Amino acid sequence: MINQTSMPIQALRNSVRLSDSYTLTALNTVDTPLFGLADGDRPIALPDTAEHTLIATGAGGGTTTLLRTLTAQALALGASVDLIDPGGTGHRWARDLPGVRYLSRIADIHDHLLLTVAALQDGTQAWDGTWTGRRVMVIEHLGTVAYGLREYWSQTRPETQLDEAPGVEALGVLLATGPSFGVQVFAGNPSVRLPGLGTVPVAQVFPTRVIALGGAALWERIAPDIWCIPPYSVMPGRMHITAGQQVTAFQALYLSDTEARAVASGEIEPGGPQ
Repeated sequence: MINQTSMPIQALRNSVRLSDSYTLTALNTVDTPLFGLADGDRPIALPDTAEHTLIATGAGGGTTTLLRTLTAQALALGASVDLIDPGGTGHRWARDLPGVRYLSRIADIHDHLLLTVAALQDGTQAWDGTWTGRRVMVIEHLGTVAYGLREYWSQTRPETQLDEAPGVEALGVLLATGPSFGVQVFAGNPSVRLPGLGTVPVAQVFPTRVIALGGAALWERIAPDIWCIPPYSVMPGRMHITAGQQVTAFQALYLSDTEARAVASGEIEPGGPQ
């Protein structure tokens, strides 16, 4: 981990794959999903808590790929996954996997968000702190989903005078309170606006933020607390992760669709023999 006053040039792997021995070594040392490897093959993994993670990249920066990698590992750990994939093209690999609720239609996403919030409010969504009791909500593009929810509500309930669409409000509730109930969001979104939360700082909702293939404008939107912005790389999988006031460059773990399915279903055990 490096601080903002000292950002040395770091030697990073050009790729991190399951077939690499250094990847398996890293997977054997972590208990949470692995983002990738920093300099010296240091594993960069998800925090132990259920805090949300935001992935913000320029076009082709690897948002879908990293969401796939994290989702497969979360499933392998026993989490249930709500995979919100507007358009239904980003995560076909997970459609029929056990433990996955796959949602691509806005109407279904709307209903599911409201039911999930209702479960939190009536106490039926209990969490014992384990991965097997955790619900991971993977949202391929937060902004697209929020826009779709607003359009859906305005078209199906044009007579209402609500300030915000109920689906967007529900999403805001999950972003604000979900971690306390074991509902964790992995979201892709290059925009600064957080659905249903007004002007709440991004870092307050997403303590862990991953940025790739983006210049000063993207950093200003997603991580305005970072004043020493690192240069981005066009190398596939090269990313930066920020938590608090620290920024770390890393090479993301790449899982193909086939590998992700195998990891998620236990056919390939992360860190185990291949």
